Amino acid sequence: MFWSWPISSSMTHEEAISDLDMVYEVKNDKYVNITISGKRSVVGNLSADDFKAIASLKELSKVNSVPIEVSAKQGSIARKVTIEKQSMQTLMVNVEQMEKQNFDVHVEYSGSAASGYVANGYTLSKNTISIKAPTSILKNISKVVAECELEGNSTTFTKKCPLVMYDNDGNVIKTGHVTMSSKKVQVTVDIAQEKEVPVELGKIGNPPEGYEVKSTLLSTNKVKLVGSSDVLATIDKITLSDDIDISKETENYSKTIDLTKYIPEGITISGGSNVTVEIEISKLATKKITIKSSNIKIINEDNTNAKVLDSVKFTVQGDSDAISKLKTSDITATINVEKLATGKHNVVVQLTLPDKVIVTEEVKVPVEIKEKDVTATGKE
Repeated sequence: MFWSWPISSSMTHEEAISDLDMVYEVKNDKYVNITISGKRSVVGNLSADDFKAIASLKELSKVNSVPIEVSAKQGSIARKVTIEKQSMQTLMVNVEQMEKQNFDVHVEYSGSAASGYVANGYTLSKNTISIKAPTSILKNISKVVAECELEGNSTTFTKKCPLVMYDNDGNVIKTGHVTMSSKKVQVTVDIAQEKEVPVELGKIGNPPEGYEVKSTLLSTNKVKLVGSSDVLATIDKITLSDDIDISKETENYSKTIDLTKYIPEGITISGGSNVTVEIEISKLATKKITIKSSNIKIINEDNTNAKVLDSVKFTVQGDSDAISKLKTSDITATINVEKLATGKHNVVVQLTLPDKVIVTEEVKVPVEIKEKDVTATGKE
């Protein structure tokens, strides 16, 4: 009678590998199927547990194969049955040298500190650890991290944190054949207060004549400062100004500014410390204006008669929207003839203009001053 079972192969004489400071890994299935023959009365009472499959690493070949020897566990059974077939004659293994390498220890936090507080740096009892592992594993270690739980702390604390290995893809490395000089490291975490303050753009001056600032934009309008509560209490905002000069700029202006120069010593910025300033600069729009002489108001005539001899022409400039909507009736023109002698004069015209509109030149108009005819006035 024939009977078949799958039997798990066992490795023996592992010291043949380990004594050479090497490790192995079986590449193929460790189960071998066997077929036995013998009397029905004997074979029918047997199972896979009555047999063993041994692969001795002492027999490792140059191509990393190990012969499998299948036998009955008891000699009495071996004498009554015959092993006719086994599905595999050898196991294939990978053999790799063990090596040792030092790695820097990094700290990563989980959870959060108490409300209004953050982790503000750390110190380690050990900055490096030694790892012994197969060469392929060592090459795949990207970083070694001490994972530290903040646990809602509001004061500096010290605790032992487990060390975790990560590969180049950010995955945790979990494997045998790895020995770390320490499985945990002592971490002291500095806990400091945190305060959010606004970032503002201060006085930035003006662009060259004929240009205007259309808009300003900051990449962030607030930052979180970290440090002692006493120093943080003195900071209400960060105002940017010293680093910005647009006096020669005729196109849009952009600059990245390091905020650390605006904060006191001992205070740090949580997250990025740079802010980018974007200033939109555009050429002012212009428009030619003519105001009729009859629409020019005369003040302080006193005992004289003043007559505007001509209309006045000038150019205004300003915001494109304001200029496009500007009408002559929006402008008030006034001349002051106080203390002017009789005769003809060029008098400065005082102009009242809408917001965001300016005049680009001094505006004058010819005026004739005559004495009042008192006699003619009396007759009236």
